[in-house]
Amino acid sequence: MKKFRYRLEHVFLLALHAICKILPWEWGSALFGFIAGFLGPHMAMNRKAVRHIRAALECDENSARDIAKGHWNNLGRVIAEYPQLKTIATHHVRFKGLDILQSLKNDGKPAVLFGAHLGNWEVLPYALLHHVGLEMHPVYRAPNNPYVDQRLHAFRSPEGRLIPYPKSRKGMVGMVKALKDNQHLGLLIDQKYNEGIDADFFGMKAKTGTAFIELAQKYKCPLVPLRCVREKGGFLVEALPPISTLNREVTDIITDTHALLEKWIREHPDQWLWLHRRWKAEELRYVDI
Repeated sequence: MKKFRYRLEHVFLLALHAICKILPWEWGSALFGFIAGFLGPHMAMNRKAVRHIRAALECDENSARDIAKGHWNNLGRVIAEYPQLKTIATHHVRFKGLDILQSLKNDGKPAVLFGAHLGNWEVLPYALLHHVGLEMHPVYRAPNNPYVDQRLHAFRSPEGRLIPYPKSRKGMVGMVKALKDNQHLGLLIDQKYNEGIDADFFGMKAKTGTAFIELAQKYKCPLVPLRCVREKGGFLVEALPPISTLNREVTDIITDTHALLEKWIREHPDQWLWLHRRWKAEELRYVDI
């Protein structure tokens, strides 16, 4: 039964992407953003998103529902934009901190770039490859559906030049080899990691992975914040100066990275993926306004 469901989901994704490949990217993105923004608030999962928004942003129910609806719109757009990632990254991005990225490209050293499920995070590897010539191998959590995983894997390796590494022991072997070969990794650090440490995130304890910091420290890599924000007509790709890791405790560095992620999410709350089980239920605070 599960295999049948996985195949059905894959067929649906193929059909969606076929439509979006035919349409101009803005049309396909807007269409499926509208559909997701309409359907999402009526799904059971929306309650989880609203709870997370209320707890993190300390806002009222109506505000949380508005943000959740925008979040569904953004998620629908992200899914629809996969077939057009090359076009989007080539013609519809602008940069901040381009000098930082160019320095990473030219210094001959490895680097760890980190960000969040914000805007359209899948645009980043394409944009860096096309505009900077910087090969940033993405690290990702594989979806449960193996057919969907295989399809998305192909999108994450433009022209076969990038190697997507799954978050697994096998993936870690590849990541270590990449850094030893002076290559660059891109990690999204905003998901729950059960084997991680408890760290404050929006004032609540959240299980947080530390591998991205430990890799940066072990291989003396710059730890560079990177985000992709959706804006009218395209995206802003922004790189910030590296976060210092030398002779610092991992917990202190986590505090800095989380503070930055919180700032980004507060600036664009409807562009973050609120469906993640980032906090345990008992950690969620509720504020009645």
